[in-house]
Amino acid sequence: MRMRVLTHTNKGKLLAIADEVTKLIEADKATDVIPAAYPCDGERLVVIVATAKPNMPDYFGRFVRSLKKSLTANVAFIIDGTPENAKNIVDMAKTNDSNVIEDNILYINGGLPFKFIKKVTEEEMNSVREWVKAIRAAMK
Repeated sequence: MRMRVLTHTNKGKLLAIADEVTKLIEADKATDVIPAAYPCDGERLVVIVATAKPNMPDYFGRFVRSLKKSLTANVAFIIDGTPENAKNIVDMAKTNDSNVIEDNILYINGGLPFKFIKKVTEEEMNSVREWVKAIRAAMK
């Protein structure tokens, strides 16, 4: 089962969480950035870890809109940002009929925008582990 984790953030905490999710879902590729180095073709699950802002870059929007069911069966999100900004990203992913697992978005406070600060509490990691179990159960 091919699964991947892609990021759009410069926050070390979110990058550490993305790496942990990559291990938990047993992804066949390392955590990558958006736009991905390899196409998302034949993926069972793509997890997007992003800092959601009111205006996301064009390249991010093009990539997320390109995810379609024939290439990527399921899309899940870990978001640092407001629910309103997250909804904009989810709506982008839904434009090509992909199965967006929108009822289970994991919201994380990403903290300071420094890649080298990768401190994640045990409580946060436990919530990530529980989230991964729920996402696996929700996949079609």
